[in-house]
Amino acid sequence: METYINANVLMGPELELLPNAAIIVDKGKIVSITRDHYEEGIDLEGGLVVPAFYDAHTHIGDTAAKELGIGLLVEEAVAPPHGLKHRFLQQLSEERLIASIRQGLKEMMKCGVAAFGDFREGGLDGIRALREASRALPIRPVILGRPMADYKAGHDLKRAELEAVAEQADGFGISSINAFELEVFQQMREIAGDKILAIHLSESPRDAEMSMNRYGATEVKRAFAFEPDLMVHLTHATASDLVELKARRQHIACCPRTNLLLGDGIPPLHEFYRNGIPVSIGSDNMMFSSPDLFREMDTASRSTRGATQDPKSIDSRYLLTSATISGAKALKLDGAMGALEPGKDATFLVLDMTRDAFVYSNDWVSSVVHRCGPADIRHFICGGVKVIEDYIFMLNI
Repeated sequence: METYINANVLMGPELELLPNAAIIVDKGKIVSITRDHYEEGIDLEGGLVVPAFYDAHTHIGDTAAKELGIGLLVEEAVAPPHGLKHRFLQQLSEERLIASIRQGLKEMMKCGVAAFGDFREGGLDGIRALREASRALPIRPVILGRPMADYKAGHDLKRAELEAVAEQADGFGISSINAFELEVFQQMREIAGDKILAIHLSESPRDAEMSMNRYGATEVKRAFAFEPDLMVHLTHATASDLVELKARRQHIACCPRTNLLLGDGIPPLHEFYRNGIPVSIGSDNMMFSSPDLFREMDTASRSTRGATQDPKSIDSRYLLTSATISGAKALKLDGAMGALEPGKDATFLVLDMTRDAFVYSNDWVSSVVHRCGPADIRHFICGGVKVIEDYIFMLNI
């Protein structure tokens, strides 16, 4: 059993501050978070304890392609099967792919990411590559595989392949609603069962326009027919989409930095916030964005307030929840991870309150969102394992 003392904890689903607290951990689980006084324990020296990050949408296999597609439209850069990244990945050796994913995982751990949802290209081989790269590491990959027909032109899709993907992965992560006919998506929903069915939707203005012109409905509304667990991007979600998204309690992942870099637009985070719709945040393609959710939150906050010309259009606590608790829920990890409360995994960040980000701060949550970065993480505990202090460097990865 370990006791962490002298902590300021943002605990529970509402991130309520419990000052001068102690966290009791046994076998990697939080036993209690209490104001009781303990003389001995691991002294966090007044650090701010927040849930670790859950990166709800990534493409970690793109790590070897950093900055490769800057200046291209999303269709040219990443759309399968002929987008630049897919041509690059198809000529990448398995050894180099695994090594590059390992590098991406190291960067994630340095940024305080405890788990991530990865859209895994490459069929069964791609799933196995991520399993191998993450073996023995404390970070948790939620692998959302895809059949080769969503990656390689001319590939014949068979049910047996869908079943194999679902068996080896944690669900499906599909490139586009235009990748398959509705019957195929309904088959995926059936095969996935309790696992995750996730899909990119309404990412670019061209996606949104084409869907309305061809089908007379938004991509979001078309997707409701097969009930995906996680909708990714929704950069161009409409007001009528939002009504149904809220009614269905739909899990959503937005990726502001990559959407901005590709010129896709700004996700309507102000509308999600105004309508009380929780969202999670993803760093998306490693070729365009680092897995730094501090930067993701800051970008989301500033771009939303600037685009709306309304400083009250988004809230710091909403954004911190998006990068932490909502991400765990979107990835179906919230039974064991996410909010800091008894019974959950001991997975949290300790931010150094003596660093410049907090000196003279009048709002600690705002400081986390707008000023902090990975260098401000003093401790990263993941399931009871000390990551930042010595794990990364001990393994020399």
